[in-house]
Amino acid sequence: MLNKNEINILDLPDEMLLSIFNKLNNIDILYSLVDVNQRFDRLVFNSLYIHDLNFTSNLLLDCEFKEYSKHFNRICTSILPRIRHQINKLTLRQLSIQRVLYTCNFPQLHSLSLVSIDLTRLLLYLIDCPKFHYLLRNQIMYFNLDIQSNNTKSFESVNNFDDCLYLLDGRFNRLSTLIIDIEEISISIATIENLKQLSKLKCFSLISIEQTRFYDDQIVPLIRQMSNLEELTLFLIIKRYDSSYIDGIQLYDQILIHMPRLNKFTFSINTLVHNRYVNITLPSNDDIQRSFIERKYQQVGSYADDNLIEYEARCHIYSLPYQFDNFHHLNNSFQGGIFEKVDTPSFYLYEQTS
Repeated sequence: MLNKNEINILDLPDEMLLSIFNKLNNIDILYSLVDVNQRFDRLVFNSLYIHDLNFTSNLLLDCEFKEYSKHFNRICTSILPRIRHQINKLTLRQLSIQRVLYTCNFPQLHSLSLVSIDLTRLLLYLIDCPKFHYLLRNQIMYFNLDIQSNNTKSFESVNNFDDCLYLLDGRFNRLSTLIIDIEEISISIATIENLKQLSKLKCFSLISIEQTRFYDDQIVPLIRQMSNLEELTLFLIIKRYDSSYIDGIQLYDQILIHMPRLNKFTFSINTLVHNRYVNITLPSNDDIQRSFIERKYQQVGSYADDNLIEYEARCHIYSLPYQFDNFHHLNNSFQGGIFEKVDTPSFYLYEQTS
């Protein structure tokens, strides 16, 4: 028996229950409360609550490794078919993709996020999973990829960028938003210039935390295919040989001039130059700032080494306010600032030589 200071959950008003539900993973709520009573069914089957399902909870992560887990099976066999017409967005882990997508049709699904997926596995899904291929080709307009690293594969045997290009060769022409988070951008065997113009893509994000040598030959030509972009996000660490820093003039001339509809450009670009065989005068930080001012950029941060040390120097340019979790290669040239979103800074300190 309850005393006067205790409250039964059934006594709470609908608004309070929904507020509690919204703080929890909705998949866990569905598993726990569906068919408990009619009131809970009415609340959890509300389209505003179940239109966006996230299958990355700890409960399901544990269950996915048990093929016949009663938790996961119940959700797929007993719950999803009842709400399939109300689902607009799905967030899935690698091991749940086929199980969820083959449970039933999702006629209103237009947003798909894949978390911690291996690129090789993704390519297999694209080739061998007709349901996945159909959704990307005919329904999905927002596609978010969080690609995990695979340290067991050598640089030579993995064409990561090719796997990403597969998504952008024109076969999935309904995509309006594509977000790619990939650890390494390695050499591609594909010919980027032969890709179709990605005219329907409005928002593109490319985030890579590993150094790449393929900015000029791979990344720039790819982005130039996206002439109708309205939002562009780049987080890149670039190594160049016998060259100079990436600055505002280069960004404009190589990329932005080809995007007349672009209204939001968020970026963090680190450039490491290695100039052993050429004598190039590197721009100062003031020069870098002027390159953005001349192109009428608003609030751009930068810091740059004036001189080479052991043939190398660094420059970091970034839009403000800073929008990324990571801030790489803080060094002696850094001039300070407020970076509220950063939770993973990295440092590169050195001693100037005379």
